[in-house]
Amino acid sequence: MEISLFQAGETLRFERIVFYPYPELKRIWARGWLTAVQDQQPNIEIMVLNPDGTENNSVFMLAFAEKKLDTTLHMRNPQPGATYHVIVLLSLGLTENPEVIDQHEFDMILEFRNPDAGEPGFGMGVDWDEIRRQQEQE
Repeated sequence: MEISLFQAGETLRFERIVFYPYPELKRIWARGWLTAVQDQQPNIEIMVLNPDGTENNSVFMLAFAEKKLDTTLHMRNPQPGATYHVIVLLSLGLTENPEVIDQHEFDMILEFRNPDAGEPGFGMGVDWDEIRRQQEQE
């Protein structure tokens, strides 16, 4: 009997994306989870835009081979309390114009959120209210 590590018929997409600003607000802990799809190595691009819409920082991961991403973004001239806009792209192809297959955008207030204390981060795919309810029951 063979046990597959991949879900049949699953499409490649982001399951969850979570950002946590570090206490000094100069770095952002970025985590993401992708669906497990066999023989797919997508590109991942993360862009953080300043409150005025200009780019603050970005990272591009070419032919990403893991299901989980974990990286640190470094903020230029951070503005505590300001709202930054985040764009996360998932694409396929090693060309100048790869095919975008999933895209998410969300706002991030530059303020410390403690993941160890169960405080909600910023992103998509997480039910922060459900996590809070589970912590209250413990």
